[in-house]
Amino acid sequence: MERDWNVQDGSDCDLNALPLVRTWPGLSSHAEAVERLVLMGAIEEDELRDVLMRTPRGVHALPLPIGEEGVNIESSALRMPWWSEVDAPNSLLPGIYETAQVIQMLEIERGDSVMLVAPRGNWWTEVLMQLGVGRLRIIEVDDGRRAELERRWNEMRLDIVADACGCQIEWGGISDVYKGTPEEGWDRILVTGGLPRVPIGLLMRLSFEGIAVAAIGEETGTVLQTMTRQAEGEFQAQWLAIWNVDMIQDEAAQTLCDLAPLVEIPQLESVGAMSNKAAWMHANDDPTRDRLGPASLLDMIEEVWCDVEATTEGEGIEVGLREVLAQDLFKMGNVLQRLGILRVAAEHHGTSFQLSPSPEAACYLGMTFSEDEEDGLAWQRRAIETNPDYGGSWNEIGEALLQRGEAERAIEWFRGAINSVNYCERGAAWANLARAHLEMGRTTSALFAAQEAATLMPNEEELDELLDQLTDGLA
Repeated sequence: MERDWNVQDGSDCDLNALPLVRTWPGLSSHAEAVERLVLMGAIEEDELRDVLMRTPRGVHALPLPIGEEGVNIESSALRMPWWSEVDAPNSLLPGIYETAQVIQMLEIERGDSVMLVAPRGNWWTEVLMQLGVGRLRIIEVDDGRRAELERRWNEMRLDIVADACGCQIEWGGISDVYKGTPEEGWDRILVTGGLPRVPIGLLMRLSFEGIAVAAIGEETGTVLQTMTRQAEGEFQAQWLAIWNVDMIQDEAAQTLCDLAPLVEIPQLESVGAMSNKAAWMHANDDPTRDRLGPASLLDMIEEVWCDVEATTEGEGIEVGLREVLAQDLFKMGNVLQRLGILRVAAEHHGTSFQLSPSPEAACYLGMTFSEDEEDGLAWQRRAIETNPDYGGSWNEIGEALLQRGEAERAIEWFRGAINSVNYCERGAAWANLARAHLEMGRTTSALFAAQEAATLMPNEEELDELLDQLTDGLA
């Protein structure tokens, strides 16, 4: 005789029978994050690897005001603010991945003369200097931002590093772009802000076989291009990938793109100084800002970012920086999980939970472990302990038990998931319940559960196949 297939509340589930957390992933060091990109093939040049190892971006970002040691954000895939007005153009430090990709496109050789337009703090400036650039002109459109860049440069004594590297550093505004151009032209030009069209004005100051890298505005966004000067008036351009950067202000862009440069450039209007805390809270509001990749990747990031949120401790009360960072880390972890980069995803979820515990971060962290690893069940247990009403972990525990051949125990957890207050994927739990009943030979109960699942997920092809199998068995 089959057991009653009416839904139970999961109260017969034994949470204490599940293992306790033994492994707590957290974000790696900057050096380890660089090494992983090397292993993934994203960093191909040994010299760039060594330079990135010794130039972490965290020191060039605004201080992170959460007052807790051991929380390291610089190795994450999140953007970091270097300027407090994060709504202003080019106020963020891109991630290590984007940095490595763009710098490699320049194909820097020792002694090269380089012009860097829109420097994004001093991080990329330091990287170029350490790569052996002989002459480096830094062009920042806004006088206030340029003054702050120079102040931080001197405060960090990077002038001493520049001398040691044999690099001549020049600071300038947009009116200085074409002054003192090297006799043979610039070997490399990098523009990190978006331009409305190909910067002919800059390209005419490029040396023979020199390389310019810039993001040019297109219908799909700003597309990263490399442009090489082949001969007098001839250039070869290669479109690479979308790099969703902020556009440079119109007047400055006109100076960079036209043959006849303008001299008078209106300064950026201040949108109001923010605190470091506010800048960090809003640095990752736009999930694809400063992201580099094909359109399909950016669309996926946008979709996943909006798909699920972590219900952190700050829910229902004033949300602070810890909760915002926890949310951003969780969403970034979800993106990495979708990409199959499970270890790094786990580290994002683990640091998210450390900053502000949420059942979602614990659940998704548990999902990064293989089904036969006890740590996976342990983190699902931690999710339920954080919020018993979160149904996702009840379902994940049931799936793990079902995979292990413990269908009877799994049924109890699937029922708990279905009755959870906070669960938006009950159809998945009903489908799993149907499979568990079928595993136990209870075709009537399996049919009822499959029908409930089909009501909630009418377009699921696997359910149609399951229903056909169950109805054929009853005929």
